[in-house]
Amino acid sequence: MQVINQAIRLLIVVPAFLALIFGGCRTSQPPELKTEPALPTNSQPDSRTVTEKPSLAGRIDNVSMYAVPNSPKDLAISLVVSITNTGSPTTAQGWNLEVSSPGRSTPTALAPVHVNGLVEMPGTNGKKVDLAKEDLVLKTAQVPIANGAQVKGILTFVLAKTSENELSNNQTSLMIHFKDSRSNPYQTPKSVIGNKAARP
Repeated sequence: MQVINQAIRLLIVVPAFLALIFGGCRTSQPPELKTEPALPTNSQPDSRTVTEKPSLAGRIDNVSMYAVPNSPKDLAISLVVSITNTGSPTTAQGWNLEVSSPGRSTPTALAPVHVNGLVEMPGTNGKKVDLAKEDLVLKTAQVPIANGAQVKGILTFVLAKTSENELSNNQTSLMIHFKDSRSNPYQTPKSVIGNKAARP
C-alpha cells in the first residue's frame, strides 16, 4: 500500500514538474536580434560642378597706320581689338601680330609696343584716342575678363623699314594671336587692310 502511494505521488509530482519546465520555456522570450538600419544610398549625381574653361574670341575692329615719330622709315600699326569671353574668367596675354603680305615670303610676327600719345583712329568720327590708357595688353594682364564680358582696347606694333603704301591695297592681312591664363591659344579672323572689319 505504501508503494502504491509513493507511485501515485510520483505520477502527480513529475507531470507537474515537467509542466513547470515546459511552461517556462514557452513563456521565455527569444533573444532580441538587432540589425543595423540600412544606409541611405545616394542616387543623385555628384553635386560638384565641373571647372569651366576660358573661351575667348577676338576681333580686329579698326586699323590705323602711320609713320613712327622720329623714325619715318618705320611704320606703326595701331589696332582697335575687341575680346569677349564665354567661359570662366581669365586674363589674356602673349599678344603678337601676324602680317601676311604678297610682297613678303613669310608672315611677319610682331610683339606689341607701349606708346603714349593721342591718335585719331578710323571709325571714331575724328575722336582722339589715348594709346597709353587704352593699351589692351595692360587692360587684360591683371584684371580677368569675366564670363559674358567684352574688353576693347588698342594694340600697337612697329614694322621696320615699311611704308603705308607698301601694305595698302595689296591684300595684306593682319591677324592677332593671344593666349588665356592657361596658355590656350586664340587668334582673330584675318583683317585685310583696306577692307572693313566683319561684324559678328
